[in-house]
Amino acid sequence: MPAETSPDSRPSAGGWRDGRWILVGLLLVQLAGFFQFSPRYDYLQVARRWGVLAIPPNFSDLYFIAAAGATLRAGGDPYQLNAFDPMKRPYNYPPLWLHLTWHTSVSPTVIRWLAVAMGAFGLGAFLCFLGRISPGRGLLLGLLTCSPPILLAAQRANADVLMLGLVALGLVLLRRGQAVAGYASLVAATWLKLYPLFTLVVLWREPRERLRRLGALVVLAGLLCFAAYAGYLGRIFANTPTGGLHSYGARVAAFWAEFFLAGQGWAVNLNVLGRCCTLLAVAVGALALRCSWRRPLAASFDPAELDGFRAGAAVYVTTFLFSVSFDYRLLFLLLCVPFLCSLASSRAPGRNWGIGALVLIFGLMWPNGLFWKPLLLVKEASSWGLFFVLTVLLARGSITEVRRQKEE
Repeated sequence: MPAETSPDSRPSAGGWRDGRWILVGLLLVQLAGFFQFSPRYDYLQVARRWGVLAIPPNFSDLYFIAAAGATLRAGGDPYQLNAFDPMKRPYNYPPLWLHLTWHTSVSPTVIRWLAVAMGAFGLGAFLCFLGRISPGRGLLLGLLTCSPPILLAAQRANADVLMLGLVALGLVLLRRGQAVAGYASLVAATWLKLYPLFTLVVLWREPRERLRRLGALVVLAGLLCFAAYAGYLGRIFANTPTGGLHSYGARVAAFWAEFFLAGQGWAVNLNVLGRCCTLLAVAVGALALRCSWRRPLAASFDPAELDGFRAGAAVYVTTFLFSVSFDYRLLFLLLCVPFLCSLASSRAPGRNWGIGALVLIFGLMWPNGLFWKPLLLVKEASSWGLFFVLTVLLARGSITEVRRQKEE
């Protein structure tokens, strides 16, 4: 694929015409709204009016991580009982976090500053990944950044914010030609949270000879990670909540089916329904691959945007297929938006796929059951549609890369 940039993907205008100012401005307006209304109402009530399923205390997921280190220091096993966590949730992170939080205090002041630092890093790295963007894209990304799933990640100070920062930093380093540092950032995210392993699909961008060398290093890092965590994987998965209606994934449809069938007086098995939904998702994915067979992307796009799309789409497609994830993991879809905007505004035959993907992302991230319960049906339908569309575009982009490598 040619390494040229599409005309509207990197606007030359800078300064105040940079669309990132609009994105940051919308975030500041939303933050001001929280400060304005929180003294008058309980902050949980304010958050729920924004569609955020907030739980006390603020930054609860960061408390959860720090509490595990404190439990280990006290001689306990956080995988059995996370004694210092306010909700006593059993620990479900890789053990590397226990070493990183060994000296971390569980005091509210420390947690607050850590949450601010993590949020600033995640947002800063994402803004660097975007580069200069048009005001229209800034408005689009700002609206998505202010959506309930992103606010949920911020309110809970979930580690996925840090993962987004590490992945975005890796993509920035790759764009600057610093391949080793870039892939090291992606591997570091994998060691911390496992699922960023799928962002390494960006290796596909490399020339064939370099792909072999870098691929070997990444595989070695993955094997070391598996060897280090093999004894913990069972406990991690056993302690991970299965999610529910404020989650996404193929198995979420099983919750809906159970709710409907139980209301009709039918006895149902949620595990069986979940497996059926997973098989249905496999069939949908196979159909998507069939639709993309021998159909490469017919236009050249900014390689950096395409890398961001591959990373974000790979996280969504794989987590949708194999697990049930809380909505805050949808923040990785933000990495897909620049490429989808370029595709939608191009004259390529696949532009309708780009338009459809953007519509479905909004349909997934903004409709919320806390606004109006029937909107959950819109959200669920959008999640399946987006799974299909992103699988098609991932496959078509991969076919394009195969052809480019053959030409080289």
